[in-house]
Amino acid sequence: MKNKIAKNLILSFIFALSLSSVSAYTLSKEDFEAQIKNQIKSQTQKQIENFGGGEIEVRILNMPQINIETKNKPIIKVESNTNGFLSRDLKRVSIYDDNIFIKSFPISVNTLVYKEVLCSINPIVREQNITNSNSLVKKSEIGQYLGQTIESFPQNPLVATRNIQKDVPILKNYVKSKPDVLKDSTINIIFKSKDNLKITVDGKALKEGSIGDNILVKSLKYNKVYNATVSNKNEATVRI
Repeated sequence: MKNKIAKNLILSFIFALSLSSVSAYTLSKEDFEAQIKNQIKSQTQKQIENFGGGEIEVRILNMPQINIETKNKPIIKVESNTNGFLSRDLKRVSIYDDNIFIKSFPISVNTLVYKEVLCSINPIVREQNITNSNSLVKKSEIGQYLGQTIESFPQNPLVATRNIQKDVPILKNYVKSKPDVLKDSTINIIFKSKDNLKITVDGKALKEGSIGDNILVKSLKYNKVYNATVSNKNEATVRI
C-alpha cells in the first residue's frame, strides 16, 4: 500500500513538472533582440515622419547575453527619456510576464537613418558653385542631420558658404542661392527717370545681391557710387 502511494506521488510530481514545462515560455536572445529593434524602428518612424522618413537601422551596443523564461508570452517595453529622435540614446528595456514586472535594464542604442540626399562627391571650397561635377543625390546616413539635408538637385544655382568635405551630405546652412549680381563683377547700370527714360552704362557691383536687393554700384563712366536695385542678372537700376 505504501509503495503504491509513493508511486502515485512520484507520478503526480512528474505530471506537475510536465505541466509546468508546457506552460513555460522561453524567448531566445535572438528573438528578444529582434523584438527590441522592431520597437525602436517603429518609434523612430513616428519621430522622423515630419522630416520625410527614411530607412532605419538599429544597432544595440550592449545587448545582454540572456534568454527570457516566463509562464506566459513575455511583454517587452522599450522606453526613452525623450520623445524626440536621438541618433545615440540610452533606452530602458522592461520585461513583463502578463502584467507582472520581471526585470529591466538599460541599453545603448545607435539608430541610423538612410535617405537619398544631395552629397558632395569632391571637396567643395567656400564660394564655389554646387554643380553635378562636385555633387550627387545618393543614399547617405542622415540621422544627425534631420531637417537640414537637401533631397534633390537644386533648380536654382547654389553657392557653398563654407568648405565642404568629400562624401558628406550638403546641408542647407552650407549653401546659399547664387546671387544675380556678384560683388566686384561688371554689370549694366540702368539710370531710369520718372518719365521712364533709360540710360545704360557700364558699372561695377560693390556688393552682391539678388533681384530686389538694394546694393551699391559704381559707374565706370562717371566714377561715382550710386544706390541701386538689382533688376536682373548682372543688372541694377538707379532711379533718378
